[in-house]
Amino acid sequence: MMPMWFYTHSGVRYLVLIAAAAAIVYLLVGLLRGGQFDKLAKILTAAYVGLLDLQVGLGVVLYLLIPSYPQLLGHVVMALAAVSVAHVANIMNKRRDEPSLGIALAGVVISLILIVGGIWAIGREILGTSGLTS
Repeated sequence: MMPMWFYTHSGVRYLVLIAAAAAIVYLLVGLLRGGQFDKLAKILTAAYVGLLDLQVGLGVVLYLLIPSYPQLLGHVVMALAAVSVAHVANIMNKRRDEPSLGIALAGVVISLILIVGGIWAIGREILGTSGLTS
């Protein structure tokens, strides 16, 4: 059962990275063109945050199934920080009369930096694959 959770968690990482890339490109172009936070910006940021939530949920299940090792704590802390940043940016935008492309972009970029740090914390490549380690 553990390999299923491991490979699902590893694979969802790519969906998170694709959603982040799409959101960053759209938000950055919109910001540079002086655009507004529109429906597509909302959809892209919500998709990113939702996939990040899924990834963290899968990670929690995996954390309960595998033996812990020192680097794993850094991975967990960075993942929780990333999802927190993404949610805070999303909440900040929802509370504004006019949501900001800049806030959304900052939330995605900062959380993505934390995600990369979390992946590196366990010695994995961002786009590489690796098997289970015991």
